[in-house]
Amino acid sequence: LIHGFNGSQHDLAETEMILQRHGMITHNMVLPGHGTHVRDMLAIGWKDWAAAVRAELHALKQRCDVTFIVGHSLGGSLALHMAAYEKVDGIVAICAPIRMYPITRFLVWAGKFFTPFAPSFGEDIHDRAARHRHTRGVYYWMPMRSVESMLLYLPTLRAELPRITAPALIMTSVFDHVVPARDGREIYRLIGSKEKHLVTFYRSYHVIMKDHDREEMFAKTTAFILHHAQQASAHRQTS
Repeated sequence: LIHGFNGSQHDLAETEMILQRHGMITHNMVLPGHGTHVRDMLAIGWKDWAAAVRAELHALKQRCDVTFIVGHSLGGSLALHMAAYEKVDGIVAICAPIRMYPITRFLVWAGKFFTPFAPSFGEDIHDRAARHRHTRGVYYWMPMRSVESMLLYLPTLRAELPRITAPALIMTSVFDHVVPARDGREIYRLIGSKEKHLVTFYRSYHVIMKDHDREEMFAKTTAFILHHAQQASAHRQTS
């Protein structure tokens, strides 16, 4: 499981717990530069995150017969990137960016010349009770250069999507204020997977797994993995 930019393990903790209840081995990773201090992310970018995800995936393959990647936001984009080059048995991409809003790209490009950090205004959650129940695991600031490194890779990621052949579950939210819903629709259109599913939510914002639609998100993720785990052929070397 891969959290998003400025996120933490807490973001997918409930997802992990539910998957474990169904007998799955899980690893809820921390992306480089996260979980310490925001200054530690200043020199971190897409290549570092991708290398870390690849290392965690290879480690998981040593323990598991079949492997799936679940990623939210930046984590979803990294999941797609991995699936373009690594053997996986399925991917779940939740609100993954491949373009972002034009105003976001402009503000990041312009802002980097004035300040290394921009304020983070909290998590994009519609459910008011959930907003109070969940507190951010880390960083109230965003390193501009790190955000830019993700944005600069997105055109390459779009070109990688036809390479993906693993079954894919793509989730998007109409009222997401961080990643436009059209990004999810474009992923669905461009991805090379023969078996692909697009789920659109209407009651949640960006952080679906903490919002009104979280139970449906958990159910669909679990059902997707269980279904394809039964159909997949084991890739782990066994004695």
